[in-house]
Amino acid sequence: MIDLADYRELVSQLAEPVSTQLLALTMAKGHVLAEPVFARYPVPPFDNSAMDGFAVRAADIASLPVTLPISGDIPAGHTGEEELPAGSAMRIMTGAPLPPGADTIVPVENVENSERHMLREHLDEVTIVTEVPAGRHVRLAGEDIAAGELALEAGTRLGPEQLSALASIGHGSVTVYRRPVIGILATGSELVPPGQPLKRGQVPDSNSLLLRGLIERAGATAVPMSTRGDDPVAVEQAFSEAADSVDAIITTGGVSAGAFDVVKEFLTGRGVDFYKVALQPGKPQGCGRMSLGETTLPVLCLPGNPVSAFVSMKLFGEALIGALTGRVRPLPFKEAVAGESWTCRPGRTQLMPARSANGRVYPAISRCSGSHLVYLLSQTEGLIHVPADVTDIKEGDTVEVWWL
Repeated sequence: MIDLADYRELVSQLAEPVSTQLLALTMAKGHVLAEPVFARYPVPPFDNSAMDGFAVRAADIASLPVTLPISGDIPAGHTGEEELPAGSAMRIMTGAPLPPGADTIVPVENVENSERHMLREHLDEVTIVTEVPAGRHVRLAGEDIAAGELALEAGTRLGPEQLSALASIGHGSVTVYRRPVIGILATGSELVPPGQPLKRGQVPDSNSLLLRGLIERAGATAVPMSTRGDDPVAVEQAFSEAADSVDAIITTGGVSAGAFDVVKEFLTGRGVDFYKVALQPGKPQGCGRMSLGETTLPVLCLPGNPVSAFVSMKLFGEALIGALTGRVRPLPFKEAVAGESWTCRPGRTQLMPARSANGRVYPAISRCSGSHLVYLLSQTEGLIHVPADVTDIKEGDTVEVWWL
């Protein structure tokens, strides 16, 4: 058997990054940066006030109480550069630029008649009654990030937080990898479309929906292919029809040792090799590069049992999509405390569906198997990683979890 880490590395070498494109930030959510991005503007872009109140010179409020004339207003968005006259105060709003000469903000709560000072028409003077240290409540330009500083590395996947940051540092568009297109093929004569009546021996095709959702969550576009049966001719036709429109193909089912494992039958000798991975669930796997006419495509073959397909897609499907988008990452395991005891068979790494409760983690199933138990995936919050040489987990033990 091949080790899990070795097989994942093999999969990650199947593909090169897809082409890049320049996208507006409004269109870039979920895409991966193809090059590093540097700050055009500092954040904040100018010294500004952290409070509604009054901009002053610290020297002018060294002795309290003190009354200062109000020489002007500075609302947020103010673009003027009027200097604060010595011995005076300017009314200022949160986020407004600090006027030249000022070095301290006195919150409106620290002055007499605070409510009257927040009316649209300001008073002529303000009496400061509470001490405010020099420099307090001032946000300095560039204290978050300086102009020219590296903001995001190539390979960063763009979510709402990253897009907001890019806007704040002066970018309206970025160069990203286009979204890879993945053909998905679930095989098995027992499969029927969701919602249709079942005959004895048939099951709903849940794997196509599962793979489609996981592929799109990983930042790619999923394109279902056209067969569910165990006919090698139909499988070959599905591959041929997809070849020119996808960047990779992921299949589920037909990769084990059965007499009707059509995927394995069709792909063997066509550039795809099949492996027994030291993994539970998900032992039977296949991967390689297949030539279809003038096109050569990465192909990843996952088991058909739903939990096996889920675990395999997380481990290997996401690695393939990562290779296509320049961002293969280490598995994100975090430590957690086992909420109960259980045993596992030795010899294979376990990736067990898990749930959490009361700050601890529990298997979502009662045994280290159950790869057919598709419903439990709806209750799964993570995957517990149990090394191949560990057979007993005790309540209170520290375990590794990949939270989903």
